[in-house]
Amino acid sequence: SATTTTAHHRNGRFPIKIAPLLLLCLLSAINALTITTFNILAPVHRSMNALNHRESEREDWWLPRAEGVAEYISKKFSSSDVILLQEWWFDERFNTVFDSVMGEEFERIAERRPGGGGDDEGGTIPMRDDGMCCLVRKKGKLELVKSDKILTGPQRIAQIIQCRERCSDTGEGRNVFIANSHLSFPGDQDPLINNQRQANEAGLILDALTKASTEWNDKTSSSSHPGNECLEVVCGDFNSDSCGHAASLVESPPHNFVNCASATALSCLTDIGGQVNIGVTHCNHLGERVSVDHIFLRLQKQNHKKPNPKSNIHRKAAAAPQPMKDRCAALALGFLDAKGTRILNVRTDNIHLEGSTVLSDHRPVTAKIAWPRLTTKPSKEILCPDLYVNVTMPLDPLQPAWGIVEDI
Repeated sequence: SATTTTAHHRNGRFPIKIAPLLLLCLLSAINALTITTFNILAPVHRSMNALNHRESEREDWWLPRAEGVAEYISKKFSSSDVILLQEWWFDERFNTVFDSVMGEEFERIAERRPGGGGDDEGGTIPMRDDGMCCLVRKKGKLELVKSDKILTGPQRIAQIIQCRERCSDTGEGRNVFIANSHLSFPGDQDPLINNQRQANEAGLILDALTKASTEWNDKTSSSSHPGNECLEVVCGDFNSDSCGHAASLVESPPHNFVNCASATALSCLTDIGGQVNIGVTHCNHLGERVSVDHIFLRLQKQNHKKPNPKSNIHRKAAAAPQPMKDRCAALALGFLDAKGTRILNVRTDNIHLEGSTVLSDHRPVTAKIAWPRLTTKPSKEILCPDLYVNVTMPLDPLQPAWGIVEDI
């Protein structure tokens, strides 16, 4: 009753189904990770005039913007633990610009795209001038373990990065596996071909990420950390929005990643009606303003059964749009487990996308994730299992996100 509720509040007590959520809010900032993705527009891809001259042709064209981008990232994202960059230019002078500005703050590792033609034997395949880059903050919460690349097309790659949590105690830090992605531009006249190509690329990326985390899982399954877990991230420039086939594949079973933008929007509106875009993040060469830069997350437990990486059934299924199945309301709202791992917020910086002084034709997207640190003592679940498991979307817009709370 209302009287009972007032008495509880006056005495400083809350119904037991509300208290865990209040505790979760207080703990949400503890051990938060910050991840940024940003397509910085390689100088080899920027046209300078009607004659299609490239910015990379003259140092007085590319150098001012390169310095501006480096300064911008250094100041704006100094608190990001990991920054994933697409269209990184493999020019020594360009690298020097970034290292002079950010070398003391971030560790850098990059993977280069292969070119067309050539012979694989003897390493004679020509390389493209750009690729993918990962920046890991040296004083951040993660340390870089390794980076690999996979082919997602004849001249297109994804960067698969493994990071490990820095721990002040003697315990082993948890792992974070990240797929830095750049899907192909939908340039075919047939949209079905574009959708299928991007879905195939996303499927290859998911397979590679699954393989990387599975290999880690196999190595650590006999360790003294049976309750260990890893965070998996798929992010980058998808060249399609959150309703596209590629993004839908990432969110669909058996992968079940959570779109950070959708989750944070759903936390404000409990009946939003489907996948959500963060807003305009790119002005493409056709002058279209689109939302194509995404961050997806999932949490995997040790010895968790993974999808078969050799199966391509999920990519064939993505050939036609499928309605998103109802999922646990907590997961849709960005709660990745029942112990406090959750998506806190996602944001984009409203930089200019057109004009002679642009930093890039993309806007950076940043997600902040609460990831409570493991302890040596067994801990009780912060969220009530009934709240986490038994509520499904869509919710009634007048109903609280966690179901009807009955006073006691």
